[in-house]
Amino acid sequence: MDIWIAISGLIVGLIIGATGMGGGIIMTPLLLFGFGVSPAVVIGTDLIFASVTKSFGAYQHWRQRTIDFNLLLRVAVGSVPGTLTGLLLLYFVKQEDQAGLNLFITKGISVAFILISIVMLLKLFVWKKSLFDGSKQVNITVLILIGFLTGFLVAITSVGSGTLFIALLLWLYPFKSSALVGTDILHGVLITGLAGLAHSFLGTIDYVLVLQLLSGSIPGVLIGSRITVKLPDLYIRILLITMMLVTSFILLFR
Repeated sequence: MDIWIAISGLIVGLIIGATGMGGGIIMTPLLLFGFGVSPAVVIGTDLIFASVTKSFGAYQHWRQRTIDFNLLLRVAVGSVPGTLTGLLLLYFVKQEDQAGLNLFITKGISVAFILISIVMLLKLFVWKKSLFDGSKQVNITVLILIGFLTGFLVAITSVGSGTLFIALLLWLYPFKSSALVGTDILHGVLITGLAGLAHSFLGTIDYVLVLQLLSGSIPGVLIGSRITVKLPDLYIRILLITMMLVTSFILLFR
């Protein structure tokens, strides 16, 4: 049992529970650079870790009634086929070249980080109001497209189930933050679980590592979920953006 792995799980669990973000953004570079796990194994392991961790967080948010089930259903219409499309692409890349799979995943992570960073920076410092702030009608097509993009990126990189989902919806619509976090966590259970199941057949999951991470993340996500509406997440988001940008350039030019 590596205590540092459990502590890492605890920290990530706290952030996931409180903000809905951080599962892929923090855990992916941590496993890559901190613990030296190969890129292909990082993705599968992180997906299973995120799915189980978010299951406990979703339960807590359900008890707090901070889940918008109508929003969840509309986004899932896009995210499920998006996840399946990403998994299919990943499968064909693996069939062609195993070394190419690792390179493909590494570059995919870097691109995902850059896209998410740009969206979050614009939301924080340029478009502080939601794009459709005055609209009373939420465009279902937009929600389906967001779901598809989120599911596709999650399947390939394990990144985006929380961060991209929240960043885009906060940018577009004035959703209540606590409900958005709760909805995102339950949605994350669905798509990370689906993608993680497929990765189990690809043989890219370290189950011992998953169990060690969960020993810290489960209590962490339960605690974090309780403070969703009280935690000022501005500084956490700035830190996440900085980490995403630094990590993306390291991955691009390593």
